[in-house]
Amino acid sequence: MNPILENVRVLDLGRFVAGPCCAAILGDLGAEVIRIERREGGEDRWLGPVGDQGEGGMFLQNNRNKLSVTLDWRLPEGAEILKKLVATADVVVVNLPGSALREMDMTYEDLKEIKPDIVMTWISAFGNGGPYSDRVGFDAVGQVMSGAVSRSGWPDQPVRAIVPYVDSARR
Repeated sequence: MNPILENVRVLDLGRFVAGPCCAAILGDLGAEVIRIERREGGEDRWLGPVGDQGEGGMFLQNNRNKLSVTLDWRLPEGAEILKKLVATADVVVVNLPGSALREMDMTYEDLKEIKPDIVMTWISAFGNGGPYSDRVGFDAVGQVMSGAVSRSGWPDQPVRAIVPYVDSARR
């Protein structure tokens, strides 16, 4: 049986949960996925270490079925390598704020100049164009900003819910 996404190449520029999880599912469906991390490794790599090397469980789960490369895309050589990878890709997965994409020259418009038929998946905690659109967001931030933490914990010490229900709200 041929996987549905066989011969599809995905570049994963995601961080923490949303982007890496999306790219992992594409890998589960047969795509060749290349995770691109900064040279020191992604921030999500070391959270909740479970192995001898110190990688976290979430990192291991969200990066199954992937190849990986480290790259400093702020250096001219790194930016050139990233552009060459984009030229070979079918899909780019990102969950960075718009300001980060503009700084990297990796907006959808930039990607289309490199490869006109590129598909870009992009998720942002606060969307595009609002007052918080250039901020990074996580479930805990959503719980605090919405007031949901006031429903748990103690009156003088609110506590976020362990279950990431703000992340699940779009389903």
